[in-house]
Amino acid sequence: MKKFTTRLALAGFTLWGATAITLAQQPGAPSTTANPPISKSGAPPDVGTPSSSPIPAGSPNLPQGTPSMTPQPQVPGNSSSLNPGGDVMRGVNQTRDPASAKATARDRNYIIAAAQGGMAEVQMAQLALKKTNNPRVREFAQMMVKDHSDLNSRLMPMATQMGVSLPTHMSAADQGALARLSRQSSASFDRNYMATQRSAHAKALALFQDAGAQADDQNLRNFFAQNASTISTHLDMLK
Repeated sequence: MKKFTTRLALAGFTLWGATAITLAQQPGAPSTTANPPISKSGAPPDVGTPSSSPIPAGSPNLPQGTPSMTPQPQVPGNSSSLNPGGDVMRGVNQTRDPASAKATARDRNYIIAAAQGGMAEVQMAQLALKKTNNPRVREFAQMMVKDHSDLNSRLMPMATQMGVSLPTHMSAADQGALARLSRQSSASFDRNYMATQRSAHAKALALFQDAGAQADDQNLRNFFAQNASTISTHLDMLK
């Protein structure tokens, strides 16, 4: 009886093992391993989040989603920039403002001649206001003081900006003319003063017209051209 029971238990165990092997060999059976499947190419599946910005061809191999640190080249243009000296430059062939440039030799001569002539006009007119009794001469002398003082006051800042020091005294010729006039009596003074003014204004008009057309500095050229009419008006009054 004991042998029969042992054989029955052995048969049951054998049947259970055969059934388990059969079920394991059937398709669709669940895998008992915890490792993920490997693709046919042998590479693990991409488990990261893909970048929304594709990397252009030819770029360095960067992880997807990582911004490139390569600086973008600046496109040349006409925008203002600073040179090493700090001057504002606006293009390759830009120059400084002509008004801030140093005067050329020709412009310096124009400025000095105009300033000396204007100074002489004012001082001779002041002398005329002391010596004359003629209303016409007095009216003309008053105009000379006003107009030539104004011209010299507007010429002064331009000369300073261009590096030209204005003279502080009249030319030797004008000093001699003033000395001669100061020794004359009222009647002869009026006649000689007006004659001196005709000659002086003829020279002044030629100077203003020439500088208005030939001065190297544009602002200086404009100054002389615009004020030549004032000198011409003075000359007309002397005729």
